Amino acid sequence: MGLTLTSTDLLLVAVLAISLGSLIKGITGMGLPLFAVPALASLTTVEEAVVLLVFPSLGANLWLIISHRQYRQLIKEHVPFVVMGFAGAFVGTWLLQSLADRWLKLILVIWLGLYLIQYFRDRDALRVFGANRKMAYPLGAAAGIVQGASGLSGQVVGPYFHARGLSRHPYAFAVAFTFFVLSIAQFTAMTNLDLLTAERTQMSLLALVPTLVFTQIGIAMSAKVSHAVFTKVLITTFILMEIKLIYDII
Repeated sequence: MGLTLTSTDLLLVAVLAISLGSLIKGITGMGLPLFAVPALASLTTVEEAVVLLVFPSLGANLWLIISHRQYRQLIKEHVPFVVMGFAGAFVGTWLLQSLADRWLKLILVIWLGLYLIQYFRDRDALRVFGANRKMAYPLGAAAGIVQGASGLSGQVVGPYFHARGLSRHPYAFAVAFTFFVLSIAQFTAMTNLDLLTAERTQMSLLALVPTLVFTQIGIAMSAKVSHAVFTKVLITTFILMEIKLIYDII
């Protein structure tokens, strides 16, 4: 079923999911697709859900980048990861039209599950998830591909920067900048593949309004959140990602 302006009750669910996801994104730098993609996919196809989130993703991430622009020097340290992600997003968006995402989600479940196990058992071993600079190339490409194909690259991007030991605001800037670059690649590829129709563009722009409002609320809240609370929110987000992925596969 396509998403239309007349489906009031269904749109309400989507707006609530986008608002909650945007709030968490404002605090941690990630979380919007985790809630919004499943909600939108329940109203329409996965392809359309991913396409409809392109403008909210661009807007929320740009807002975070501007809010935390004092950490822009971090970009230099992660150029390989971001560049490979940009290239991978083109490939992933092309796959979006025909790829069955069951196997892709299974890979993400394994990857994020291993990260959580290592986090609770031996945090020194987290280096393989991002602290090793050589891993930036394959992980960046993987993040871009899964972002383009499913709209959910947080399972790769989040652990990568968390393993680098970034504190709350630098972390939010780093992940937001990466997601913004991936979203630009997505938007370009979607336009070339004629996935971004006039109706989808209208709905995506409409979803941008609650996204910006609740992202700003989350940013304001983040100034009052301690590093310990931030870490708990972040790990809780990772766990929710894992549960949602397992549920999708089953």
